[in-house]
Amino acid sequence: MDFREILKLQFDEYESETERLVDGLTAEERRFMPSEESHHIDFALWHAARAEDILLNLGVREEEQLWSRGGWAEKFGIPAADVGVGYTAQQVKDMPAISLEDLIAYYKAVRAETLECVKTIDPDELDKRCPFEGLHRQLPGVTKGGVLAHMIVEPVQHLGQIGYIRGIIRGM
Repeated sequence: MDFREILKLQFDEYESETERLVDGLTAEERRFMPSEESHHIDFALWHAARAEDILLNLGVREEEQLWSRGGWAEKFGIPAADVGVGYTAQQVKDMPAISLEDLIAYYKAVRAETLECVKTIDPDELDKRCPFEGLHRQLPGVTKGGVLAHMIVEPVQHLGQIGYIRGIIRGM
């Protein structure tokens, strides 16, 4: 098994677990915030998809983000430049209501691009520095391979948040 197959397995498992965790939740449950200074499931899902879109398209493919070119910013009513990083609790609360179907559709569209990239990327590209060096403060001097690795870490953190919030609402 090569690295592509391993990455695909990781991305597939993340996708099925995400779908399991949001299945059956009401819009109100998805907007529940455990405290005044936390966020809700819709925010975590949106931010995870946005982060993957940015990491993939700006960091690895060096292309325009799907968020902009696919019209998702307009559809969701969220500025094209927004990622959710540095949002205040009030900004999270004020996030426009988005249907689960639309959130999942954006997430799956990004994931389809990710899987296509993983399938076709030239391994020699993985050691090249990312063009957004300095833009992403958590990844100074990162390579394209490092960005692909972070594309596992970043969303999984948010998946854990989704599971935690769901557990508060619905229990084990």
